[in-house]
Amino acid sequence: MSLTHKELLTMHDKAYNSGYDTRLKAADDSLFAWITQWDDTYLAESDLGYRGEFNILRKAMRQITTDLISNPVQVDFDPIDDTDDSAADLLDGMYRADMRNNTSLEAKKNANQEVIVCGVGAWELRNEWKTNRAGDDKQIIKRYPLYEANNNVFWDPNAKLIDKSDADWVSCLVYYSEDGHEKLLEELGKEEHNSSSFASPEISYVFPWISSTKKIYVTRFFHREKKKVKHLIFEDMFGTQRTIKESDFKEHEEKLVDEGYNLVSEKIVNRFVVTRYIANGGGILEETVIPGEHIPVIPQYGERAFVEGEEHYEGIVRLAKDPQRLRNFQMSYLADIVSRSPREKPIFTQEQIQGYEDMYEVNGSDNNYPYMKQNAFDANGNALPVGPVGYIKAPEVPPALMMSMQETRAAVDDVAGAGLPGDITDIDLSGKALNALNKRLDMQSYTYQDNHKFAVRRDGEIYASMARDIFDTQQEVTLVKLDGSKSREILNESTMNFETMELETKNNMAEMIFDVYADVGPSFESVKAETKEEIKELLSSGQLDPETHTILLNEYLMMIDGTNFKDLREYSRNKLIVMGVKKPETPEEEQMLQQSQQQQPPTVEEQAEMVRAQAELKNAEGNVLQEQNRAADREVEIARLQSDNQGKQQKQMSDDQFNYAKAQQAQQKLDDDKLDKAVKNALAMQKLELEAGRDLNAELQNNMLVFDPAVGDFA
Repeated sequence: MSLTHKELLTMHDKAYNSGYDTRLKAADDSLFAWITQWDDTYLAESDLGYRGEFNILRKAMRQITTDLISNPVQVDFDPIDDTDDSAADLLDGMYRADMRNNTSLEAKKNANQEVIVCGVGAWELRNEWKTNRAGDDKQIIKRYPLYEANNNVFWDPNAKLIDKSDADWVSCLVYYSEDGHEKLLEELGKEEHNSSSFASPEISYVFPWISSTKKIYVTRFFHREKKKVKHLIFEDMFGTQRTIKESDFKEHEEKLVDEGYNLVSEKIVNRFVVTRYIANGGGILEETVIPGEHIPVIPQYGERAFVEGEEHYEGIVRLAKDPQRLRNFQMSYLADIVSRSPREKPIFTQEQIQGYEDMYEVNGSDNNYPYMKQNAFDANGNALPVGPVGYIKAPEVPPALMMSMQETRAAVDDVAGAGLPGDITDIDLSGKALNALNKRLDMQSYTYQDNHKFAVRRDGEIYASMARDIFDTQQEVTLVKLDGSKSREILNESTMNFETMELETKNNMAEMIFDVYADVGPSFESVKAETKEEIKELLSSGQLDPETHTILLNEYLMMIDGTNFKDLREYSRNKLIVMGVKKPETPEEEQMLQQSQQQQPPTVEEQAEMVRAQAELKNAEGNVLQEQNRAADREVEIARLQSDNQGKQQKQMSDDQFNYAKAQQAQQKLDDDKLDKAVKNALAMQKLELEAGRDLNAELQNNMLVFDPAVGDFA
């Protein structure tokens, strides 16, 4: 059920009245830290001619700011129920990526500054369209600073937890000039409200919505309540599902129809619904249900406690104000003594300098006379004293002032812990010693770091809740790892499971559930610096084997910063991948590893294994050869025995065959003689035929008629 304007103003006034005194003190702390340190009534009434500010608080504020930057809080999303473990890496990378935009960085910086000074800060998470292109419905999550959270952010008085996760509403004020307010109304499509209708709202409501300086206050009011929410589940022809809240159906209806989605089921769930109202003193300008189940405003505290049921908080300034004021007064008083008190002057009698008065008229460095004269005798001839007869003494600094100045400096240091410890004088400290010193200094700001952890954990919890609602379409997102490297992943990607032959949605944000944890730790740069120091010590120890030395050297080279060393870092990483120290993370690195494995020679272990295999092969071949030799010997023996038996049988046969061969030879000789005679007769006959042919040809040639072209006949 929506709030009316009257209900909203009433809830705002309850939050505004709660903790008013604490906010008033915190506002004075901010004024003291940033504007002036002479706003105290007692100091304002002093008759000092010079009022200086000798601010030693600023150094302590910078130290705590540095500690918060160098020891960032790391958010860890821990998947629960049936959420896959890889989903944690996905959301971790998305969270770090969204923390890198300027508004998010400024939101954190502003909150840290206000926490250190007055004890409270805040920022807001908002979902926005990623681009302004038509048809692009992708959204992103950004953080926006809430300036002067002490004066402008008012929580549900019943909320007691440090992260305000138990609050049902919060009012965040933003002030506009008259022109700015008119522009806001135009953007929201509202007509201009008559300022007279809420010019004096203090008559009926506590907070003055229009201030005396013509600042018009507008509230971004967030209200949370548990409702029954109907979810509509749509599915396209490929089995891809999308879940839309019934309240958002009209916004997505056209696109669902164009993409072929059909309603397949409905589901009613009980969940918190957060409504954002934009309102001024005249009425509600806009009402919107926002993604997520949590109020997207994150408070951050410095030192915080409950006293008699009231919440009290403060920063580093509160306890250091009195010693800082006293130091300003003492230093200003000392400056007054130096600048306004007379200097030491000599005293002469009139007779001593009579006639030389002009030499004594100018004092100090402006007196350019090389020497001074005075009368040795008076008018009666009496001797006069040489030199001044006395001096007008300059006022002395009270000893109590000097002692109290030392005490006030120590008092501020005790409260704020500003600067380095007094016993640290060695300027040539090693990197390891400096890291130890930084850890010692971090103890001064541990309370701020610990409370910052609660704020960042709450930020991660709200981020995960909003992400489940806005990342409901297939889109590519950028992931950022701890070392700053980037990768890409696709959300809500439909893939085919060939085992079940069903479509599955990969990286479905709507089904991911996480517990969120946060830990204070050194930044990646601090850890890298320590690691580099340790690796340098190992490399210079001379006790490493060559392979380990190469590994550590490439690890060190990967940590060198600067754009000029990008190629060197990539080379070192590729070398570690080839050596098997690091695993490939991209398809390019996997391809590079496969190619290197195909090209590189076998390792020592592989070579030893090959030698052992070859030796075993040769041993097996030798055994086979021995067995073959033994088999051959047996065959030879068998052949010899068979030959002996056959020899006896063939000896008888050989005599008969010899006689038969002799007869065959005689017959062959007769046949050869007969053939020789036949050949000779044939050759003689061929010779006669050739001679007869030549004679016949000659006769024919002589009797042949020849055609004569001249007479046109044969002759």
